[in-house]
Amino acid sequence: MKSDFRPMFAMVIATCVLTACGTPYYLVRSDFMTSDNREAQPEIVESQTYLSVIPNIKSLAVKAPEGCANETAAESSGEAVGQDVLLKTTCGIEMAELERALTQAGFQVISWNVLQNKVLKEEITPQKASKELGAEVLFQINSLERSLVQTGQDARWERRFYESNDQGEQLDAASLPVKEGEQLILQIKKKESSLSQQERLSVTINASASLVKTAETMWFYEWTHAETQKQDTATKVLAICNDGKCRETSIKSTEQSDEGRLVSGNSEAISKQKNVKDQQNALYHRLLRDVVTNLATSFKHKS
Repeated sequence: MKSDFRPMFAMVIATCVLTACGTPYYLVRSDFMTSDNREAQPEIVESQTYLSVIPNIKSLAVKAPEGCANETAAESSGEAVGQDVLLKTTCGIEMAELERALTQAGFQVISWNVLQNKVLKEEITPQKASKELGAEVLFQINSLERSLVQTGQDARWERRFYESNDQGEQLDAASLPVKEGEQLILQIKKKESSLSQQERLSVTINASASLVKTAETMWFYEWTHAETQKQDTATKVLAICNDGKCRETSIKSTEQSDEGRLVSGNSEAISKQKNVKDQQNALYHRLLRDVVTNLATSFKHKS
């Protein structure tokens, strides 16, 4: 009497479909979604005096803040690290950027250095020195600060499970029992913490302008400008789940083994990468230029 194995074979196939007939691989993907990409616009206050006189203003005198960065041009731009610099001007880089922006906006600019030297030499007020130098407006930089802004103050993690293989490919979306899902989330959280601690460089400037002949402060400006928020970041973990237990595993390399490969030589590129400090200085220089350009164009009369 013949035995019919077909029902049993069908049951085995069904069981394989449900259990993957082997050690199942799962990919956990976590996306760091931030909602603080848009920064606040500059805060500008314009008095009626400003609105009435700005169309005819041609010359400005610029006063530097009490303290600001003491760097050479190369250090500020990140192009070089200064060593044994013999001569450099306190506040020179920042103030030069401001004077450049105001000049490009169409004003005649009396250098902050000229104004400061006159104030110190003759022991007079900046207002009086500006008047004697022929300036119509005294432009005062009250503060200029470089700081770090914490990334993701208003952020969330979006985690998804996917079927995978030993090469870590993202396949179909997967649903797992709560126990296994919690284990996978614990694995991905170890990597999430490093992403949520990222910081962005920012520059804050506070300035005001006063009419020289009356000493009336007629215009105010403040803005914190930060580096562009990096696009939402993702991290992932490849794990094996078996018998209700999940553990992280490494992705199997697809590179060809060196065994049997032939080589005829090689070449090696030599590159001296800028260190982190140089990169931050270069970024600061770009942010500073953005800020002073916005300040200068905001102060210029919009006809």
